Amino acid sequence: MQIKINRGTNQIGGCITEIESSKGTKIIIDIGTNLPDSEGRKKPEIELEGLTKGSPNYKAVFITHYHGDHIGLYNKVLPDIPIYIGEVSKEIYNIVQTRLSKANLVGKEDLERISKFKTFNIKDKIIIDDIKITPIAVDHSAFDSYMFLIETDRKKVLHTGDFRTHGQRGKAVLEAIKKYVGKVDCLICEGTTLTRDNSKILTEFELQKKAEKIFYENKYNFVLCSSTNIDRIAAIHKATLKSHKMFICDDYQCELLEYINTISRSNLYKFNDSTNIKGTKVYRYAPNMLEKMEKYGFVMLVRANEKFEKFLKLFENNAFIYSEWNGYLEGTNEDYKRIQDFVPKDYIYLHTSGHATPEEIKEVIDITNPKYVIPIHTENKEKIKELTDKAVILEDGEEFILK
Repeated sequence: MQIKINRGTNQIGGCITEIESSKGTKIIIDIGTNLPDSEGRKKPEIELEGLTKGSPNYKAVFITHYHGDHIGLYNKVLPDIPIYIGEVSKEIYNIVQTRLSKANLVGKEDLERISKFKTFNIKDKIIIDDIKITPIAVDHSAFDSYMFLIETDRKKVLHTGDFRTHGQRGKAVLEAIKKYVGKVDCLICEGTTLTRDNSKILTEFELQKKAEKIFYENKYNFVLCSSTNIDRIAAIHKATLKSHKMFICDDYQCELLEYINTISRSNLYKFNDSTNIKGTKVYRYAPNMLEKMEKYGFVMLVRANEKFEKFLKLFENNAFIYSEWNGYLEGTNEDYKRIQDFVPKDYIYLHTSGHATPEEIKEVIDITNPKYVIPIHTENKEKIKELTDKAVILEDGEEFILK
């Protein structure tokens, strides 16, 4: 088996991993766009012969989750190469991209390509010639995220994608690896947090409890978080119910939550819009609600745009929770600047990472007991050596033969 990290050994995001069997069957895991730096600069996007140009030379592309730095170059993949993604991830991504298409930010041909994505569910086994791929559900800030167990040439490789174990479903991640993966020959592991301060990582449940206290103490509450961070929204929703306030979203956010409500069996994700079930109602904002909002208090999910600025002005005596990566509040990137202009100076920072801490990475290494560990999705790959003596440090495009 041959492993090549076409991109991702020296950066966070934009990872493109290649697996090739001894018979020449080649697959790709993730095909994301580069993340911009703090000044908005992006490195040139990658072109790969047989994947994005020329004649098709890859059998399939597998997407771990719907974040742009993992899926964003889907429209560059040659049309004859199938793209696989989780069934729920596909629908969430389609809702998001359809919204962007209405603003002319996504073309009709892009939506058509998304509609042709092939889907899988938990523990499906996908056979691509002599390679078997088993998706393993993980906890991440993107709903319906996966690791991939790749088996070929009597070898086992686990590609972690982005994951964590301090989220709502974090405990299940390690149990799934023990039950469905076990020992592997090679672990390709994300290392996002290897260069970050992880001393104060909250669990999602701890975050929820802190939010409850804030909502009890403040009548009017605004929360800025990613519209597709369903676990974060679930925590905020539960905290809102405890404080007996209205939980309010706009039409787009409600569409996402309605979809999650229809497919999830877990009470954690019961966002029952347009229902009178006590304690679970999600209010879809309408102008005639202002009087009730003022009288009873509320928690509103907001995004950094003019539409929501008017609410901040209407309810000036509010608590504003910022629940995203704090790096967005720094730098001169145009998108960062938009967030900086929107977030008030007296904001409350309440966030936890969607990525595994070094301690959580070490747990996965211990469970899988790999012969080799290849770090990706990191700005300091050498730090992996502090967790294991099995580290293989690669450069982008360098081939590693797993014998």
